[in-house]
Amino acid sequence: MGYYSGAYAVFMPLYSLCAGSLSIAVAQMVSESSAFGNRRRMLLIRRLSVIFFGAIGLFLTLIPLLFSGFIAERLIGIPEAKLSIMAISPCVFLGTITAILRGYYEGLGDMTPSSVSQTVDAIVKLAVGLGLSMAVKGYALGLFETGEAVFGVYCSTESEAIEIALPVIACAAVLGTAAADLAGMLSLCIFGRFRRDKSVICERPERAEQKEIIRRLVKLCTPISLASVVSSLLNTIDLSTIVMLIGNSLRNNPELYTTEYAAVIESGVSLKDLPSFLYGSFTGLSMSIFTLAPSLCAVFGRSAFPSVSENNSRGNKEAVSKEIRRVISLSLYISIPAGIGLCLYSKQILGLIFPTRTAEVSVSWMPLAILSTSTAFMTVLGSACSMLQALGRTDIPLKINLGGAILKLALNMIFIPNSRYGLSGAAVATVVSYSAMCIASVVVLYRLTGTKPRLLYSVAIPTILGVIACISSTYVYRYAITYLSLTISLLISVIFAVITYILMVELLDITHKNRIRTQIFE
Repeated sequence: MGYYSGAYAVFMPLYSLCAGSLSIAVAQMVSESSAFGNRRRMLLIRRLSVIFFGAIGLFLTLIPLLFSGFIAERLIGIPEAKLSIMAISPCVFLGTITAILRGYYEGLGDMTPSSVSQTVDAIVKLAVGLGLSMAVKGYALGLFETGEAVFGVYCSTESEAIEIALPVIACAAVLGTAAADLAGMLSLCIFGRFRRDKSVICERPERAEQKEIIRRLVKLCTPISLASVVSSLLNTIDLSTIVMLIGNSLRNNPELYTTEYAAVIESGVSLKDLPSFLYGSFTGLSMSIFTLAPSLCAVFGRSAFPSVSENNSRGNKEAVSKEIRRVISLSLYISIPAGIGLCLYSKQILGLIFPTRTAEVSVSWMPLAILSTSTAFMTVLGSACSMLQALGRTDIPLKINLGGAILKLALNMIFIPNSRYGLSGAAVATVVSYSAMCIASVVVLYRLTGTKPRLLYSVAIPTILGVIACISSTYVYRYAITYLSLTISLLISVIFAVITYILMVELLDITHKNRIRTQIFE
């Protein structure tokens, strides 16, 4: 997992620098033009964005491609990640074009193209990434069984052959990501062909107008890009600190880690590879599952972007405040119970999703349980930052993300070296930093727009009902697991929790004269 996660840690800052801000900037400019019915300018924004930022994305793609060896060995300390870094480099360019096209359609208030492209991306990533990695693993085992060298190395055991093949297997999985990005981009291009948007621009645009559009895009993108880079550095901080600090602590107190991670060492992980293994387990299992709910809820903030931007341009502050309350409340009513459930069932969920990776699950479930307590904070943070950017205050997310990155780095330096915390210390640092960033962003957003918080209906009710529903489901799980399999027992418990939660919200809404429904849906 360290090779795969290391490649992503290198890719994300480059992607954030070029593409992380484009969808927001393009959406804002398109929504403003849409508010005044200027369709010609909207299409010109899309065309110039593809040409100008596509060239930048192509240049940034060459950096990890040409300097993969130096990056893998000197920057992230995992020389074997070189192939994965090379494989992920095309994603910078592909992600740039995809971000522009998604921003264009989101600025029009049409979320269908983005949803379709994300679905295609996920399907292709799973099929191609998993298929290629399994094919490489099968090829390596085939070489071992016939007595041939496995990628240039003769191996005496099957586990050694798999270990030698791991960098190539990780590279194959990363190639699945590149294929998925290409498929997602092509789906957006196909959607644009059906709309026949090209027929709108008839005359050649003035050079001054082109310069003005590019200058405005760069001005909007710069603070958002910096904020995205700082946000992606949260993962890079984990890469640099977890491997380094656990490595140092391991050298000073090897007996503590030998005892703490005895099961992992017995599974074939050496003390030398333990820091990379722990980092890969934390980012590949704990963080990937933790970010699922915030990623799904991110669509709420993005769907509100055109409405907030248009109403703000027209000076309709009441409509802006109403949209903000709706998005924040909807995010909380979904993310709070999701976080509580993930906290209670972290070990079972990881065991179900990764049944053959017991060593990784054994060190990842506790950090995941800790991380899940900040699910709502991370979800609301994304929505709040999106709406701040829609208001034109792109500088605020940058400042908040920078403060959060500094706080996380400081807390990582405190908690990770302590053998009592280890990976759980990294999880605690993440929880504290996301919580602080969320509170700061919501406070600033509400003050800027004059929005009045409704803590009872947006925070207290989903928290209390979520706790009741999830704790009740644990009793169902304890009874079911004595008779049924893990999969069925967990599925029954989750369905019970969801139905219980929805029923309680509906009953409470009826008794309070539909105030909950009004806040979320109207």
